[in-house]
Amino acid sequence: MRRGYVFTLDALLSLLLVSIFVTSIVIIESNTEVYSTYLREQDKYVAEDTLTTLRTVSLRDLVPQERIEEWKSGSDPLLLSELVNEDMSPLEIVATYWATDPLYPSKNLTHKAEVILGYVLNRTLKDYNYELLINNYTSPYLRKVGSDYSKAKDVSPATLVLSGYAYNQTPRGYMARAYLTKVETIRKELYGWMRVSAGSDNGINELTISRNITLPSDANILSADGKFVSRQGERITLYINGKFVDWEYGEINRDDLASYLSGGENNIKLVFSYGGILWGSEIGSASGTTLYIKYETSSLSVEDLDIIKVYDVISKRTGFMYLFENFVPGNITSISMRFKVRNVGKVRLYYGFGGDLTLLYTKNGNTNGDAIVEFTDSEIRTALNNLGVSYDDLSKMVFDFVVGFDAYYSGGYWYYEGDTYNDAANRQRMLYGYPDSYLRINYVSKTVTTQYSIPLSIYFPYGDSRVTYNGRGLQVTYDLPQNSTPWYADFWVGYTFSGSTTQELWENNQKFYSGPLGRYAIRVAYTKLYDWMMVPGQTNNFEIKMVGGGSYVRNGDTRGIIKYFIQGYVGYGDVFPKLLQGYPIYKGYNLTYWYSDGENTYERQILVGESPYSNITVDSLAPTTYAVDDAILRLFNRLNYENDVNPNEWTSIPYDGSLTNPIDVNLTSGIQMSFANMGNIPKLFEPITITLRVWREE
Repeated sequence: MRRGYVFTLDALLSLLLVSIFVTSIVIIESNTEVYSTYLREQDKYVAEDTLTTLRTVSLRDLVPQERIEEWKSGSDPLLLSELVNEDMSPLEIVATYWATDPLYPSKNLTHKAEVILGYVLNRTLKDYNYELLINNYTSPYLRKVGSDYSKAKDVSPATLVLSGYAYNQTPRGYMARAYLTKVETIRKELYGWMRVSAGSDNGINELTISRNITLPSDANILSADGKFVSRQGERITLYINGKFVDWEYGEINRDDLASYLSGGENNIKLVFSYGGILWGSEIGSASGTTLYIKYETSSLSVEDLDIIKVYDVISKRTGFMYLFENFVPGNITSISMRFKVRNVGKVRLYYGFGGDLTLLYTKNGNTNGDAIVEFTDSEIRTALNNLGVSYDDLSKMVFDFVVGFDAYYSGGYWYYEGDTYNDAANRQRMLYGYPDSYLRINYVSKTVTTQYSIPLSIYFPYGDSRVTYNGRGLQVTYDLPQNSTPWYADFWVGYTFSGSTTQELWENNQKFYSGPLGRYAIRVAYTKLYDWMMVPGQTNNFEIKMVGGGSYVRNGDTRGIIKYFIQGYVGYGDVFPKLLQGYPIYKGYNLTYWYSDGENTYERQILVGESPYSNITVDSLAPTTYAVDDAILRLFNRLNYENDVNPNEWTSIPYDGSLTNPIDVNLTSGIQMSFANMGNIPKLFEPITITLRVWREE
């Protein structure tokens, strides 16, 4: 049975004598002294991405509908329906108002433009200082309240030239844009476990670690495998969603976990014990514990990375420690922690740097009942500053906090109450998991996304040929699609720690991080810090190097994932003499295209526009003649991110979406496209230059 899809067509603007088209060129002013630090580099990315959003995303998708209705009402509305509408992007509205202001001086169009743009900027850049200039003009509406650009240092602006009002072009042309409202994609997720350990108490203690993993409610699980490793070879028992799965001494390896999982909440429980055999000094989860899930979904939502969801932990007889090896893909603004515990007398917070841990705070809990223990942002910031560590330092890579719950660290070892000290203090201790306990790491993301951003990933399983282990480190080779937006890389690494070792991280033969390898290191994660990192459209090389000491990465014991977005949206293209094939007899297409899931290729149909429909295949489109054909293929070009035979050449045969060059996204319902029937403009207007400066307080 054929699934149906709808393209919605709408008229945008008919002005007067020359067709309007808006093109844009992003110009980044270069200066060797500008952005000497990585943080300033991020401000540049934010400025670029914000201008791209303001140019390509419609106003209705950036502003609440009630505010749009307010702007359309009254005797002097901000949105003049005869000139603009909410389907236009903010910068299209600005360009239209700025260019036509001389024609309607009483309507004060430039002021209307700055009010609209100021509102959008305030919502989009709420964590930054900013100033926007239109043809070197700015106003209080176009800068953040209280910000002062004259006091900012080393700011590199992004500049957009809107040269959309061209004299004497072919009149009454058409241009079109397309965007997705729903897609079906194959998602890949890799979940790693933080280390949690307790005393063995001569082999009679039992430690239970339980966590919830949330998948989209419509997730169709395609495959799942897990590796679950115990601390010192003790027995480990695995339950998923309340069902017993397996038990083993040392580690569990299962590649058949899909049937245990489902869309929505999934509970993974690990129970560690010695079960009557010879015991060691500790029990708990070790490095290398990971779960991989591959599933199909129509959801575009991604997990909120500013909340670290704490596990439920139960230790029957002793205290325990919990390693938090954290990462967020952005610039950290605050860190706070909340723990709800039961029968825990002392909670100790440590910061991990290199081969040692530094005690930051000790707080009281309750040895006979529940208690809530919190560490505030002010406390954490002050304690780290006293160590010479700033939040800017933590923003570059993973960083460690370790919490002892009736446990303390000394001289390279952990001591657990009820076992290695206060041996008689045997009682069941509990840490309540999320939402009762959590770490909150607020940050400013380096990646700007919209409702059209489709999350995808590159997965590296154990034994992947793209991962090698030369020397004491590892090397990863990967390719990002041409039109992708990198998000972050996350590798769960099998380290063997031995002595003071410096870990260096390199991307494309340039070093972006160097620091002491942590004693409890289990993970490397990073985001795009510089232009030369995570570059779309080329082969990238990531490397871990070890300097000094005896630490190394264990061969074959690492797997990871690189996450990125593609945009399910294309803005207005060029002006074409014709709208679509067969128009006006036909108002749309019944279009046949091809989709690949990576293993097989499938024929699909979508309905484009309104009835009556003309039956047509992708191969019959004419993107150099028809505006709608051009928009379809520009969108399909973005959706063809794996094995595209002619990247970014959507007018070249084989077209994206054809049998020999299928797209990689299954279009499940409701694609919408709007097109503009261009009228004429009475005279030439000068290009409009828009400059955005973004910076943070020193």
